[in-house]
Amino acid sequence: MFKTNPKLAAVMDLILVLGTAVLVKAVMMNFAWKFAGPISLLSAVLLASWLIRRRGKRWSDYGLKLPPGWKSKLLLLPQVLLMLSVMIGVSVAYKTWLNPILPIAPSLEDRFADIANSPGFLALWIGIAIIHGGFFEEMIYRGFTIMKLTEVMGGREGWRMPLAIVLQSAFFGVRHMYYQGVGGALATGLMGLGFGLMFWAFKRNLWPLIIAHASTGTLSMSVRYLDSIGVTEPG
Repeated sequence: MFKTNPKLAAVMDLILVLGTAVLVKAVMMNFAWKFAGPISLLSAVLLASWLIRRRGKRWSDYGLKLPPGWKSKLLLLPQVLLMLSVMIGVSVAYKTWLNPILPIAPSLEDRFADIANSPGFLALWIGIAIIHGGFFEEMIYRGFTIMKLTEVMGGREGWRMPLAIVLQSAFFGVRHMYYQGVGGALATGLMGLGFGLMFWAFKRNLWPLIIAHASTGTLSMSVRYLDSIGVTEPG
């Protein structure tokens, strides 16, 4: 009976899933550019879920599982706090050294302009921040892409895992260029690099990344809304 080469299968899975994300986004940019990212990544998650099941695996094999034992679960809090510190550190470093040279594109604000004075759009974007940013981005970029790249390279030993982390961070950054510009893509890529390293440090556990990512996304959307109604204005 013919047996598929594992490395070739991993290459095909990566091409299909990431290619679907790119193609769907390109199409959606002509109809609803603000939601092109979430819609394209939803398509990628659905396809990845089917492929993972077809390969006889589950999302738990790609990081979507809680560590066993209550002591390991208690580590989630410090891990999330560490993730938040990484995100804050990258943001501060970008704004201090890189933003003056490569500023984030104005379209970043355009994308979320509907949040202003609108509790309905705030709720919509918080939902997107949690589901798309928290779950889908971490599942596809850190879980699926990193693990599939290591499968392509034949394991996680030595240089393979670091290279996989760098490659996914580059793709992660490029994916955000359409509304953040080159500067925003660079900042997001650095964030993806930090997230990838934490994914490795946390023994390929996605939950600290998901919680931190969803939390910061929710906070960001909430601050935009509060700014629009004058709650955060000084005095």
